[in-house]
Amino acid sequence: MNFQIFRSTFKTYPVISKVEINKVFPEFDPKNLVNWQKKQYLQKIRNSWYRLKETPLDSNTLFFISNQIYQPSYISLETAMSHYGFIPEGVFKMTAISTLKTNNFQTAIGDFGYQNIKPSLYFGYLMVSFGNFYFKIAAPEKTILDFLYLHPEMVDESHFYEMRLNVREIKRVFNKHTFSQYSQAFNSKSLAQRVDVFLNFIEKQD
Repeated sequence: MNFQIFRSTFKTYPVISKVEINKVFPEFDPKNLVNWQKKQYLQKIRNSWYRLKETPLDSNTLFFISNQIYQPSYISLETAMSHYGFIPEGVFKMTAISTLKTNNFQTAIGDFGYQNIKPSLYFGYLMVSFGNFYFKIAAPEKTILDFLYLHPEMVDESHFYEMRLNVREIKRVFNKHTFSQYSQAFNSKSLAQRVDVFLNFIEKQD
């Protein structure tokens, strides 16, 4: 196949799957993928997932790629906290929630980490559009709850001081009613205790 035909077909795709390729081109020869990687036209992300090397990589694109290469999943934890401005430093690993087993992928475009959560807790994410696509990211309230749920050591206010949380930004975007509803859905006494510590901490801050 001529690469230009392939490129014109998938030039708007942030990430391209073998499934999608075979759907569009049923007679596609997989050797092309190897050859085009050698020529630096394509970049392999993980098995069955590729991207055009010319495609710019911004945070929205990386969020979408994270969603796609391990499904179902949504961006959360440190990556979402950084996205919302809750923590001061950037995060070098894409962190996400999934109902699949906990997993990590080191790729040519960065590291992607996924934390397992039971299906009943797979909720509270937003569908954010960019271009013709959407990526899934935890709502601000669910971001904090996912973090507290998966970090049982967060039992003292000193832990939140160490994180250098941007409390002003948290208070600006937080919906307390939504946070309470989401928290109750976890049905966890230990999480409820950590939530109380967190709420007491942010209430004390200016």
